[in-house]
Amino acid sequence: MMLLQYQDDGSRMILVIFSLLLKIVGAVVCSSKAKELNRSTGGWGFFGFISPIIAMIWIHFMKPNIEWDKK
Repeated sequence: MMLLQYQDDGSRMILVIFSLLLKIVGAVVCSSKAKELNRSTGGWGFFGFISPIIAMIWIHFMKPNIEWDKK
């Protein structure tokens, strides 16, 4: 019985590590894509960390934010 409980904890640890890696990758991907599109890198990095899959899909369908010359 103890062996089954130990394996369950190991599976949980692997899931936590995978989830954390996905969040970090999501934050980096969203932040770099936001920089290409002239958008807020911090905001998109945070969104990519909180909800990585939705944020990565969302930002890849956005158009660039055009910066006009201010005179």
